[in-house]
Amino acid sequence: MMKTTSSLLLFLALTVTGYSAADPLSIQPVPRTQQFPWMSLSSWYRKHADDIQVAEAGSARLLFLGDSITEGWATAPSVWKREFAPYDAANFGIGGDLTQNLLWRLDHGAVEKLDPEVVVILIGVNNFLHNDASARDTFAGVQAVVDRALEGYPDARIVLHGIFPYGEMPDTAERARVRATNALIEALAENPRVDYFDFGSVFLQDDGRIGKAIMADYLHPTERGYKLWAKQLRPVLSGLLEK
Repeated sequence: MMKTTSSLLLFLALTVTGYSAADPLSIQPVPRTQQFPWMSLSSWYRKHADDIQVAEAGSARLLFLGDSITEGWATAPSVWKREFAPYDAANFGIGGDLTQNLLWRLDHGAVEKLDPEVVVILIGVNNFLHNDASARDTFAGVQAVVDRALEGYPDARIVLHGIFPYGEMPDTAERARVRATNALIEALAENPRVDYFDFGSVFLQDDGRIGKAIMADYLHPTERGYKLWAKQLRPVLSGLLEK
């Protein structure tokens, strides 16, 4: 009986949201449901509420959307202050988010009065890590996020990132899945408002390995890693924001 009730509730939820069980999870907007030792669900909602306040103020010219890698600019405050703060930048990265969580945030307050000139998007790695999603399903989620950003921020250019490599060693299944997904993501730049960049190589050694000095856990950039990223990203943003 419990199984039947649960199945019915799932069917009703998918019907209400317009999605079917055949649709990949990556495109179905849902709030955070997984609690991590390093972030409670209440913390996730509090971070989202803070972002809503920024969105309601509507003053950011430059907006970053993503997960912990984007949120991690806070671990390199001097880099952020020097490179992005002059553009009235706002950071809407929340650690642990999948594409479907970011979609939910965009549908629930992360747009409001914001009218940014440029939106930077990096999302998708957690679909691999937490859902073991395929390259195609992860791409579908990234595409949905880009579409939602184009709609919600109609005057903005989108600076879309390829998913960064992760894991110490090259030639792994994880690296291959990143490459396969990015090959699909790149096609989104056919939209004239979308610019695609794959900066992943700046984090790699000559032999393709990732060093601890760049990503201490082989996933999140260190301050040195953020400096390397900023060195690539800043010229792109200045070209768009200083016309």
